Amino acid sequence: MSKRIRVAVLMGGVSGEHEVSLKSGSGVLANLDADKYVGQGVTIGKDGSWSLDGGEPLEMLKGLQQLVSETDVVFLALHGPNGEDGSMQGLLHLLRLPYTGSDYYASSLAMNKPRTKDVYVCGGLTVAPHRMVYAGDQSQLEPLAEELLAALGSPVVAKTTKLGSSVGVGIARDAQSLARLLADYLQFSGEVMVEQFIKATEVTAPVIDNPRTGRCEALPLVEIRPTVSDWFDYRAKYEVGGALEICPAPISAELTTECQRIGLLAHRLLGCRGMSRTDILIDGAGVCHVVETNTIPGFTATSLLPQAAAQAGYSYSDLVDMLLQEALARHR
Repeated sequence: MSKRIRVAVLMGGVSGEHEVSLKSGSGVLANLDADKYVGQGVTIGKDGSWSLDGGEPLEMLKGLQQLVSETDVVFLALHGPNGEDGSMQGLLHLLRLPYTGSDYYASSLAMNKPRTKDVYVCGGLTVAPHRMVYAGDQSQLEPLAEELLAALGSPVVAKTTKLGSSVGVGIARDAQSLARLLADYLQFSGEVMVEQFIKATEVTAPVIDNPRTGRCEALPLVEIRPTVSDWFDYRAKYEVGGALEICPAPISAELTTECQRIGLLAHRLLGCRGMSRTDILIDGAGVCHVVETNTIPGFTATSLLPQAAAQAGYSYSDLVDMLLQEALARHR
């Protein structure tokens, strides 16, 4: 048998999405083709320590030194800040280690919600009306909240700009609750995006760069119907039975084509590579509002990207293989 490729699956991390990342990483490890790959889990603890294959926690620099000597390619299963935001991608780039997914530039851009919306609009895509609130506005949050509700209507959605998995996202229906959300969220990143709440059908449009065909491929859409809340919040995403996830999405052929076009265009506009998953709201008039693009979607067996891949005829193991092969080809 030819020499197997050494894969380090990087998971955990110091963000609020630590536990979700561990599940993604475990799923990837369990689905590596044993004839082609030998995998080891690399867990970043909440304290920033690194543990390779369940070994003793190491300081980051020592962990990196061991990683470089034992790894051919890194599968990034990190989510949120310090994993999905370009920082880890930049570090691996400097170390000349191939890694899955988008580079440091596209990752950083996609993680920043208002900057992403600017790119969408320049590319001709539709986004919900929104306004920005900054740390310097903290002394006047209640009157500002009243102004925002007057401009955007009620309810509105308040979002921190650099977190994922619906962490730091809330809905407000009056000025007092919006002011409280703004005060809480400004602590995370110094800016908060407030956007109009759109009552809509929510779908997600997954995309992969398929190394077997050399083409960027739109996968089947997934419709998301929360069952434990009014929108796809953290509970709906991660509680058992928190949401119905229907693939392929039961929408018209015309809307399916349009949402897949949007997913492909968002992927290209942001410079994504390997994979992405763009969330879209379809309002009652059939208008598609782009919400955000995830560059490292969840990777458990029941996560949305693997579900869509399975519907397209790719097993979980196929998907992992394609992402690793795309990474190796890109970094040669």
